[in-house]
Amino acid sequence: MNKQWYQRRVRVPWLDLLSILPFYVELIIMAYSGPQTVDLEGNSNAGGWYVVLRVCRVFRVIRVFKLARRSENLLILLKAVGNTSTELFVLFVMVFMVVLMFGSIMYTVEKTTSVNGQTNFTSIMSGCWWSVITVTTVGYGDMSPETPLGKIVGTLAVLAGLIVLALPVTVIVAKFSDEYEASKSEKENS
Repeated sequence: MNKQWYQRRVRVPWLDLLSILPFYVELIIMAYSGPQTVDLEGNSNAGGWYVVLRVCRVFRVIRVFKLARRSENLLILLKAVGNTSTELFVLFVMVFMVVLMFGSIMYTVEKTTSVNGQTNFTSIMSGCWWSVITVTTVGYGDMSPETPLGKIVGTLAVLAGLIVLALPVTVIVAKFSDEYEASKSEKENS
């Protein structure tokens, strides 16, 4: 029995079954016990089985990875990401440092310069939450600086985020381009 046969005929169908089984088990349980309801206090009539089934639905994601072996471009992308692991690590470390720095600065600025001491930035962690949203340019909008000095710090955080995210991305794109060209020339030579 070779490995490829085992992969296709034995292992993969079990992963498929694990990915869809929670849906059908949940349907059967709901048919016998009724649908899950939640009252105003957040109390649920469902037991722990409901949470377990929801977590098991993560297995659906595994089915997407089966498509990867058939898509040549996705394989190139995965190889390029694998080759840029150092650059990605540097990117995450830089973003972490910028988030921590601007979160701490924003907490300090807003806490010390606000008129009556009331601010949305109640801790350094809330400042870091704001910083993550600002540095990654998501702009969720639940928190914003209210003092003029806080707005200046916010502007600097956005600019730092753009710089920190833009520099490593160019390296990653260049590696992807190199991988694509190598794959293309390999395909032409064979």
